[in-house]
Amino acid sequence: MNPFGVFAKLINKGTRGKDVVPFQGAGEVLDAMPTEEQLRELGNLPTEQELIERGFDPSTFYHGSPVKNIDEFVPQSSDRTVFGGFRDRRVGEPVTFFSQDPRYVEGFALKGGMPVNKGGLTYYMPHESSRIYPVKIKMNNVYDYKNPQHQEMLEQQLGESLDMDVKIGDAFVLQDPKISKAIKDLGFEGFLTNETARFGNKTVGLFYPEKGNVRSVFAQFDPEKSDKGNIYASIIPPVTTAVGVGALAGLDEST
Repeated sequence: MNPFGVFAKLINKGTRGKDVVPFQGAGEVLDAMPTEEQLRELGNLPTEQELIERGFDPSTFYHGSPVKNIDEFVPQSSDRTVFGGFRDRRVGEPVTFFSQDPRYVEGFALKGGMPVNKGGLTYYMPHESSRIYPVKIKMNNVYDYKNPQHQEMLEQQLGESLDMDVKIGDAFVLQDPKISKAIKDLGFEGFLTNETARFGNKTVGLFYPEKGNVRSVFAQFDPEKSDKGNIYASIIPPVTTAVGVGALAGLDEST
């Protein structure tokens, strides 16, 4: 098997540098991404058991952003629950979201894009910088809204019973300042939400993605850099020279 074969069509698109990289939508990312087996042949990705031993979920998660060339995720204080000014803005603990569903995160990658009406449906044109980042994340210390023990811990921390929205993992409610702070104060490093549960996928918000809890699927899992925020720490040089688009655009050497 030629481990670089999967990258051929990307290189043949004529991309010459990070300033002319086209948007990589959910479908393109999935079509262009190497398989787990190919990544392991390149020496980048640990085995599934090694990932688990290091606290990482073996499945791939995605982050959508209108920003290209992100090499470190820094959690932000934001409120996705404000619609049309119907209520005051509430800002919870800084967090960065990732999902197993690349179609879901594509909407965030298109954020701020020009709206286009297609047959009565509004579609947002991507920015030149819009990207979807495939990553592995640590999930060994995340609040699980389905876990009765976690629910009990949160009730004790809050000093009150949980309402139904918290129990079902409503992402908007979990971002409430009081709830998100209580989860963080309990020592959890993030929390699961129900945003993509209907599709059988997980979505998670991480409090500390910059502390080694997130790694690009193209990164070498270097134990000496396990606490570093750089999601590419480290990249094997052949991969950076073979991949010229998407999350790796503009990277020319090992980091």
